[in-house]
Amino acid sequence: MTNQPDSNESFHRVSAWRPAYEGFAIASWSITLFWTLHLFFSEKLPLFWCSLFWTVIGFMLLTRIRSFIDVLAARAVLSGCKQTFITFDDLASLMKGHDKDLWLGIGFRWWPEHSQKLYELTKWDWSRLQLPACLTRLFLTHPTLPEEAAGLPIIHGVSDTDEPIFRPIKNFEGGLCLCGTTQAGKGVYLSHLVSQAIARGDVVIVIDPKHSSRLKDTIYHACLAAGRDEPLTFHPAFPDTGIRLDPMHSFTNATEIASRIRQAFPPNMDDSFANFAWMAVNAIAQGLIALNIRPTLPLIARYVRLGIYDLLESLLEHHALQHAEPHWEKRIPELAKMAGRPPLPTLSERLMALVAWYETELTQSKKEPAIDGLIEVFRHNREHYSKITASLLPILSMLTTGKLADSLSPTVTDIHDTRPVMNLEKVINGGHVLYIGLDAMPNPTVASTLAGIWLADLANIAGRRYNLGLSGGKAPRISLFVDEVSNVINVPLIEILNKGAESGIQTTCAMQTIADLAHRMGSLEAAHVVLANLNNLIALRTKDQMTQNFVVETLGNTYICNQGTTFSSRSPDSLSPNFSSSFSHQVDSSLEPVFPPAFLGKLPNCEAIVQVSAGYIYKTRCPILVKRIPS
Repeated sequence: MTNQPDSNESFHRVSAWRPAYEGFAIASWSITLFWTLHLFFSEKLPLFWCSLFWTVIGFMLLTRIRSFIDVLAARAVLSGCKQTFITFDDLASLMKGHDKDLWLGIGFRWWPEHSQKLYELTKWDWSRLQLPACLTRLFLTHPTLPEEAAGLPIIHGVSDTDEPIFRPIKNFEGGLCLCGTTQAGKGVYLSHLVSQAIARGDVVIVIDPKHSSRLKDTIYHACLAAGRDEPLTFHPAFPDTGIRLDPMHSFTNATEIASRIRQAFPPNMDDSFANFAWMAVNAIAQGLIALNIRPTLPLIARYVRLGIYDLLESLLEHHALQHAEPHWEKRIPELAKMAGRPPLPTLSERLMALVAWYETELTQSKKEPAIDGLIEVFRHNREHYSKITASLLPILSMLTTGKLADSLSPTVTDIHDTRPVMNLEKVINGGHVLYIGLDAMPNPTVASTLAGIWLADLANIAGRRYNLGLSGGKAPRISLFVDEVSNVINVPLIEILNKGAESGIQTTCAMQTIADLAHRMGSLEAAHVVLANLNNLIALRTKDQMTQNFVVETLGNTYICNQGTTFSSRSPDSLSPNFSSSFSHQVDSSLEPVFPPAFLGKLPNCEAIVQVSAGYIYKTRCPILVKRIPS
């Protein structure tokens, strides 16, 4: 971590962005030195006087050379830094002794003095301040930013400090927002964050809607470098590889199952429709559990598509064995008439009799909530039921047909399928690294649905941690990374951002623009609900005005000094020698953004402005993580 620069030094460096006039003084004193040497060796000046002159000349030369070097060094760093690389081994060496810290890159702490410098540079033609390449190489240990590279080099050049930036990992329990436009370096930063979580030994869950091969390879090599097991992978486009991941395996009660399926509902579904659909799914799940059958996506999809009649009949038959009178079946024709008109003509007389027996002859104490829920669905208007399920069935069909169905609802006894059967609870308890690719570009609907179901499962796990007293750092830390968050944002993820930190879930959300998030959420206000739960920010280059405004608001404001000089003169028209003039120098200050908004769209690739812990601001650059340094 860097210390605050001295204010006098700061203003000295602003004034140093000028021609190196000290060079003329150095040349003059050098000529004087050679002249005194000539006088000494020609015996025209005695040693005493020569020694006196040499002392004065040497002092002046050293003073001017020091100022000369300071000026050139200050101008050299304005050339920026070329993108660099770092290996997994080098990263591991860098992190030694920082097992409780997060490395944010290389850079410096951003103070108001740096804001002042950047605002000053906007007033000048900064390109004229840059040194020739031959001189720049004398002062910099790294290559400068090439002219063809994106962004302005001067942003990182407002400070000559360039050192690793570490912050305690505890600072990031409140969530981290990583934003940047396409090819700005968002994937580079995300790779570093994921690799460090793997190196720390966290349970790591990565949700990647676009299935980045670079991120996937990074996770594999990070696990290899950290000595951990190979990462578990899941991808709907490649169901034959990776693992089978059951989103319905872990639950405390049936309502959790219904809430996960709720994430499959179309986002534009009317609330009244959505509520009834949830009730129907919950009734199905309750009925399956009452029959000691584990709810799965194919079973739920089947009963949603064909109706709950078979399930209801099986459950009523089981209940009748326990509570019905002997020989009650003799009354089936009578009871069937009491049940009224069946919802479908094809329904059996026995089912109608069982419904009537349950509704009319059982006391309330002998009734079961699972049967009550199914009968409510049974009695519901068939046409209305069909309208509701019509929008839900296409999604459920996608998740329950073909090889994807085997991946989401695995049959453990299938000896021909050797893929591991996992669920999120098993992943967490085993301390694994899980990569979930969603294939959002060709199939965004299924991608969003899958992410929603698993995020709902993870939210339930967080809730169970609370219930079991495993919050507050008593459980293993879960590092959750969600790339392209606008593709998968939903209520469970918001709940994780809001309450998951206490249960040990640290969440990093990566996005390109706030506009994408607002479009997905339906409004800017809804997007800010998500952003309000992300207490830390890494902002790379962004062109979106909405995103720039968010970053500027997050970073805050500071006072910027502005200087002005006024000169005036006046003389009478007469020949009188009277003459008057005035000279004034004014310095005022104005409240301006800490980081000028215009420069957010001019950051070079893999460079960012970082806000941590509600106040600490850094300017960083992030090396590209590779297996070996390219030649």
